[in-house]
Amino acid sequence: MNTYDRRGFLNRVGSGMLVSAVGLTVVSELNLLGDILARDGERLDFGELEPLVAMMQETSADNLMPALKERLEHGVDLGTLVTAAALANARTFGGEDYDGYHCFMAMVPALEMSRRLSGKEAALPVFKVLHRNARRIQAGGGKKDVLRPVRPDGMDDEKARSLLLSAGRSGNYDGAEKAFAALTKSGLKTGYAAIQPLVRDNIDVHQVVLAFRCWDMMRLTGEQNGGVLLRQVVRHCVQRDQSRRSKRRSAPSIRELLPKLMEAYQLDRSDQGSRNLSSKELIALGEFLFSAGRDEAAERIAGLLGEGVGRDDLGEAISLASTNLLLHDPGRAHAASGKPKGSVHGASIGVHAADSANAWRGIAAATDPVNANACLVTAAWHTAGQSGGFSTEESGRTADSLVPFHARARDEARTIPESKILPAIQEAVRGKDQAMAAALTERYGKLGKGASPLIALLLEPAILNDGALHHEKYFLTATEEFSRSRPECRWHHLVSLARVMASGAGYSAPGVGEAKRLLLS
Repeated sequence: MNTYDRRGFLNRVGSGMLVSAVGLTVVSELNLLGDILARDGERLDFGELEPLVAMMQETSADNLMPALKERLEHGVDLGTLVTAAALANARTFGGEDYDGYHCFMAMVPALEMSRRLSGKEAALPVFKVLHRNARRIQAGGGKKDVLRPVRPDGMDDEKARSLLLSAGRSGNYDGAEKAFAALTKSGLKTGYAAIQPLVRDNIDVHQVVLAFRCWDMMRLTGEQNGGVLLRQVVRHCVQRDQSRRSKRRSAPSIRELLPKLMEAYQLDRSDQGSRNLSSKELIALGEFLFSAGRDEAAERIAGLLGEGVGRDDLGEAISLASTNLLLHDPGRAHAASGKPKGSVHGASIGVHAADSANAWRGIAAATDPVNANACLVTAAWHTAGQSGGFSTEESGRTADSLVPFHARARDEARTIPESKILPAIQEAVRGKDQAMAAALTERYGKLGKGASPLIALLLEPAILNDGALHHEKYFLTATEEFSRSRPECRWHHLVSLARVMASGAGYSAPGVGEAKRLLLS
């Protein structure tokens, strides 16, 4: 998706699906959704959607599947189901539960995956994620709410911004929430801009991706519930900083470096740079960010912004560098549950880096120009400094001599006839052969083949397999970055996607079998 227009998004995901009698756009326009800042009482209430939200929060995962099918048959569309599940998740966890916020971050990606399917199968990616969401909610008791109604006080925006940052850095959840509520009186964009310093305070993939996905989700929920979604980000940031301090860890260097770079390169201006990078320059910048140290990378991006290079080009270079991390990753050094030695699905360096880069770009597009500049400088810092982790004395690999993981399979991939490359990719994915899946995908791209058949092929394992909480999110990252990258760079993203799908093969997702039986019966 290259647009952030909510109405256009709903039109796309609604293709071939049932439309509810009271659609999301109508609900938004009639103000039927709950408004966190206008309600008193012990529990958040979501108006006309409250019964559906309560069902998502109080129904066991296995019982939820037939209930969701019944709702579809009675005219409720997938977007409405996702909206209710997202609000139930937010009310239950408030951004403070690891598996909980992973469920939330998978919802819009699952809905986008559904758009690529037709007929009864279109609901499968959404059912898979909502089953996961229900399992996690029920594990916590089902009715326990982290988010409660909050009323803003009369503080002005300047005081609220100051309080928000200080409260976030001192573990004051209530103070941070009240400050945020006060800021949203001036609009959600004001509130969203104000929480960005907190998002940048402790550089973490979950913090930045949650911050982006909460804003992204508003295309479904409408701004009436935007405050509910964004409160998750506030609480998550407070929790992360509190955890850092309790473990006596230093704040990341970007916390002190960023203000200096913003001032040195005059990045507090509101204009967008107009100078474009050539493809050669962009690729070289991506390679630099891949191998550079973090502070060095941040300064390079700040300098280019100061020179007037456009943010889109810089974001693309950062995304390219993050994908190179995935392509060069030797895989897990030790096995873990659902993630064998050598795997890269789930919480790998590359998947985390790619999802983060995608989220930083999303935030930069959604917020004001000064925050956008700060996002890109921080994104460069976040992406860089990681390739050294692939260098080991045992392997003899160094950061300067690294070659892509799949280079060893390129010769064999060249022996596959053109007409058989797609079936061979499917076989490699199902056989967990990461190197061959990636090498064949790389060759497929160089032959000038269309991306759609390949993406359709990779969609199947993204839906059927568990992916250690990351398949949906990374599938959307890879396909979205492919669609908005220039031809010389875009295939890196699908090569990486093929590798990740091969890595995660064979780990069936709970609930998928039952969902298939229900939907296709």
